[in-house]
Parts: sequence; structure tokens; C-alpha cells
Amino acid sequence: MSNIQPLYKGGNPSLPLSSSPYYSRTEGQNLDFDTTIDPPKNYQFVAFRPGFSLQASELNEMQENMQMQMTLTIAMMHNWITSGTGHQWSGWNANSPGGEGGLWDNVTADLPPDTGIGVGGLETGHDPNYQVSGPGWRGATPLHPFYSPYQGGGSLPSVSVERDNSGKYTFTFNPGWWLVESKGWWNDENAQPEQISGLKYWVYLNTAIEIDDISPPGSEQFTTVGLTIEENYVASGSADGQDPDLADNSNSGTPNSSSLGADRYKVSIKGAASVLVPRSGWDPNNTHFQTRENMNPVCVIREDDNSVRYMNNLLIEQFN
Repeated sequence: MSNIQPLYKGGNPSLPLSSSPYYSRTEGQNLDFDTTIDPPKNYQFVAFRPGFSLQASELNEMQENMQMQMTLTIAMMHNWITSGTGHQWSGWNANSPGGEGGLWDNVTADLPPDTGIGVGGLETGHDPNYQVSGPGWRGATPLHPFYSPYQGGGSLPSVSVERDNSGKYTFTFNPGWWLVESKGWWNDENAQPEQISGLKYWVYLNTAIEIDDISPPGSEQFTTVGLTIEENYVASGSADGQDPDLADNSNSGTPNSSSLGADRYKVSIKGAASVLVPRSGWDPNNTHFQTRENMNPVCVIREDDNSVRYMNNLLIEQFN
């Protein structure tokens, strides 16, 4: 992976409990720095089963994974607070105060400055178009709101938006870290979640996801666009759907296929979706409502000003 920062490659391994004799698997599963390996596994929890032995390496993995998630959250808050004002800025200034995702060069003259996150409006008063909240809404939030300095040298934004001559939109969600939320599973009879919802996880998107042919919303609607996630348990073993690397590694760091380890709870991004959002409110039994609730919204298309904004109202793109 070329874009796992703010986690850096040091020695081999890099994380403190990944080396002998501790053998945490966090780095090898979620943070391997070799761009030729398989995509990261995005394991979130170590799932112990009664009757199976508990490995010290699994407890160490839990500690490193928790610290990794906290590090990403702190980095996200920094990146968003110092992000400037989106499309009013272009390029990335490596010498800017704050470094990653800080102040940007090339301010355009067509919109007022100083309206980025943490400001909430103009000096002369609050303008609803520029009032924004923090990151981490109920949906998916990228580590960087705009251009990541680690993504292709800063050439790719977290979200790319295009609109064709017919007015239809194409969204591309680019590789990198995304904070997603578990929405539970829906009961078809009453559209209520059957299982626990609301837990948030950092997952690494290894390959860009594109969704196109999205029609503009009508005057009574918004269109939300976001990511769908997949959650499942992965057992230790060599059968289909199992992971042989989860076997006991206590002696040498190498999995012992004759001694199974704990399961893992995996959360990954599997696709993208869009749904119309009525301004008048939702009917909970409506299928669009269920789609929105299960999707991780990233941004919204607004018909009133031809803008695309993150769910916290931070402007991504303005079309004529």
C-alpha cells in the first residue's frame, strides 16, 4: 500500500508488538507496507470462542489495533480542521502550517475566503451555505476531506465528482482510510435494525469505487451518495472463507496449522450506492429509507445551488 500514513514504515516490523516474541498480527493484516501484497484484511475484533486457547499474540493484536484506530481518528480531526475550503483551493502545499491537509495554495476569487471548517460562516454573519459541522457523521468519512498528500503525490482527492452534459453525475471514491459505520440489518416487516448499529471502524479502501449515471435531484429532494459495507466473521483454518494465518503463532511467529486461533470480525467496503432523500421527511417503511439507513452516506447533491457537499455541508464541488 502506498497510502497507509499517518502510520509509517520503520524497521521490519514497525509496530511495537509485531516483533519477536510478541507476534501481533496487526501490521501484517491491516498495515503491510508492501504494495504487491493482497489488500488489507480490515480485521476489527479478535473473536475468542469458549474452549479454544487464548494466545498472547492475539491480545497484543487487540492493543495495536485499538491504538491504530485512535491514531487515525486524531489524524482525521487535524486534517479536517486545517483543510481550508475545498474547491476554493487546489494543490497541496507541503510547507503549509500543520503539514498534512493544511492550508492550500491558489485561492480562487469567485467565492469568499475563510469559510472552512471551524469557521461556520462569513465575517459579516453566518451563511447557511458555509456552516459546517465536524467530521465523523453517521456514514463514511475519509481521512482527508480533499487531497491527501500521500495519495499519488497529492493528485487524487478522496472524492472525485464529474457531471456530464445531460446533468448526470459520476462519483469516484478513491483509495485510502475511511471511517465507516455499522448500520445493522433490516427486518423487512417493520424496517427496524435487528442487530447492534452505530459502531464505527477505520477500513482501508485499496481500489477506487465508482458509481455513475446518477440523475440530479428534483426541487423537493436531495440525492445522497455513499458507500456500502460488508461485515462478517472469518475463522482460523484452511477451508474456503477461512484464514490460515490466524493459526497459533506463539512459538516462532509462523502460523501452526495444527493449532487454530481465534476468529476475526471483518469490516470492508464493498460498493457504492445513491438514494433520493425527500425534503419533507421519511416514511420508515419506504425502501429508499431502508437503503439510506444501510448505506454509509458520504456526500449529498443539492439541486438548489448545483453543489456537491459532504454530509457535514463542507463544499466539494460547485457546478454552473
